[in-house]
Amino acid sequence: MPHLNLVVEVPEPGDWHGRLDVLEALEAAGWEGDPEYPLSILRHPSGAVWAVTNESGDSGLTCPNGANPDFPSDTPSVVVIAACLAAVAEAAV
Repeated sequence: MPHLNLVVEVPEPGDWHGRLDVLEALEAAGWEGDPEYPLSILRHPSGAVWAVTNESGDSGLTCPNGANPDFPSDTPSVVVIAACLAAVAEAAV
């Protein structure tokens, strides 16, 4: 499996960038935008799906193993990205 080096900029206090940083990081890791909702739903070839679930920036992950963790909007982006990458890494084992 190739190595993936991601740099996620930490926003300044009070700044909020939605989940665009998560979207960009997952796309760099091989996830693809849904044809109908490319900025809010990403799919991985393993079957994992990450989606923004509301305008507040809450999101959720459907893992290949059937787990479905939810991430409130105040969950740090690096945590969401790590969970998504771990879900597909587990599927590759």
